[in-house]
Amino acid sequence: MKIENVGEFIKNRKMLFFLFGTFLFMMNISISYSVVPVYLVSQNFTLAQIGISTTIYSLSAIFLRIFLGPLADRKGRKFALLISSFSFVISWMFIWFAPNFEVHLIARFVQAIGLAMYMSSASSVISDVVDNRILGSCMGIYRGFISMGVILGPVYALTLSGIGFNVMFIGIMATSFLSFILITFFSETKVAFGDLESTKKNNMVKDYLTLLKNPRLLRYYLAIMTVTSGFGIINTNSAVFLGSLEGVLKPSTFLFLFGCVGMVASLVSGRRTDRRGIKSVIIPGAFLALAGFFSMAFVESFGNLALFMVIVAMGFGTNSLVISSITGIGRETRNDLKATSYSIMESAYDGGFAVGNLIFGIMVTAFGYSQGFLIVGIILTLSYIGIFTGEFVRKRRRPS
Repeated sequence: MKIENVGEFIKNRKMLFFLFGTFLFMMNISISYSVVPVYLVSQNFTLAQIGISTTIYSLSAIFLRIFLGPLADRKGRKFALLISSFSFVISWMFIWFAPNFEVHLIARFVQAIGLAMYMSSASSVISDVVDNRILGSCMGIYRGFISMGVILGPVYALTLSGIGFNVMFIGIMATSFLSFILITFFSETKVAFGDLESTKKNNMVKDYLTLLKNPRLLRYYLAIMTVTSGFGIINTNSAVFLGSLEGVLKPSTFLFLFGCVGMVASLVSGRRTDRRGIKSVIIPGAFLALAGFFSMAFVESFGNLALFMVIVAMGFGTNSLVISSITGIGRETRNDLKATSYSIMESAYDGGFAVGNLIFGIMVTAFGYSQGFLIVGIILTLSYIGIFTGEFVRKRRRPS
């Protein structure tokens, strides 16, 4: 029996265990990206080693997701979530006591196991338990918990590191272990469909091809990859760019406000998706995300006014598009392939980050920041036109 109203979803005790477990897990994910480099600097590792650490972590997760992402369709959601959360309990201990850089890299690979599986499995849980009529609203609440974890994770870790790194690691391990404990109280959702045994026999390659050949799903994957390209560029480059300017918001303040707006946008856009439909959210979301991205090109001229536009438009646009796309993926994908489908989505998310920053780095080197934002903004615009007009053309070609 699926949950049919948002109030029931919020009050469901096992869902609360799941949501708070996810919140704590996302704190760990955020810490693993932003605070681990700070720790390595304190231990006199070189900048090259710090870069290798982050690269191994990110690329390993992308590679492992191909094989581990569908695991939740075969073994169940809870199994994948428990493996993911426990991988961080173990990896933090290895990072803390690592006698050398090689052991540290092994620990980062173990962390990548959790990063590869958790998000797709967790998104599948929401899609499993709630009715399609409220899927957008519940996805919005779920993504709100994710945003809250991403925002508070580094604050929590850096505050503890002010006391000492030993205290920091004890605190981080406590949150990862608590996340694991909360997930143990959560009931398996995949069994409810009665197809857990049949999905164990699925062919992984065939499953991926089935999903990628679905034009609606492909549109959602490409839309997410495009919007996260812009989102990733701003997240990665705003600190250096804003730090070089005078009279504008501090990078930390900008990123905090940016994250808060995104959290609010997740809740609002999810509800709007359920009430007005995916198309009424995804297309305006793309326009807003573009407007926010282009505004970064005018920060040098208009200062905080342009930054305000970035925070509001990019924050609402990106999260509106992501929430509506996730909802569409949940509705369009058959039950036995949901974790696999969300794995493709997460890879599109990570791929957007990587490709966007690669292209932007080339543009900045050649033309500077402001011109770089303009040029990449044009590329993103053309990408959206291709994605959405492609859907329109397919509809026109369908026989009446």
